[in-house]
Amino acid sequence: MDILQFIKSRRSIRKFIDKPVEHDDITKILEAARWAPSAGNCQPWRFIVVTDKKKKMKFDPFLHQPWVENARVIVVVLASPEDTRKRYGRSSNYFIQDCSAAIQNMLLMAHGLGLGAVWVGAFSKEDVRKLLEIGSQYKVLALVCLGHYQGADKLTYDGFDIANNEKRQRKSLEKIAFLENLSTPWNVKIE
Repeated sequence: MDILQFIKSRRSIRKFIDKPVEHDDITKILEAARWAPSAGNCQPWRFIVVTDKKKKMKFDPFLHQPWVENARVIVVVLASPEDTRKRYGRSSNYFIQDCSAAIQNMLLMAHGLGLGAVWVGAFSKEDVRKLLEIGSQYKVLALVCLGHYQGADKLTYDGFDIANNEKRQRKSLEKIAFLENLSTPWNVKIE
């Protein structure tokens, strides 16, 4: 499979089966994150791997998203703003972009390993901070929920059925990409 087709085939998986994720697979996912690009090679990311079900149940006390509560593994993504700001100044927020690139690498690596993953931004960052005893020098940015899944599975959440194999629509390139200025849409088609 070529890289573009591989990227297009990735889905946000929200229903996991009760099967452990191998330690080696978690290591590969973290290694993929470690090789993400970062501004000035500052590498401001930190990752906490959480497998304890009692802890995971406390990450999302208001929304009770089943993909948070039932993931076999959650990688808590933290940023160390100081790593970036030492090089680029106090107002620099490159650490957000850098950690986002690391998360994308994790999602793609999980997909390549045949695992499901979903990037979660809606959760109680303060509860996670307290529960995992994360110091104030770090920003809690995201959760990456990981696990094995069955492609046809679906779940109902907030009145909507969400299928693991659901193909989401994307805006056309003409609506999001432009040539030279915003009045000239990109109009080259990819086969």
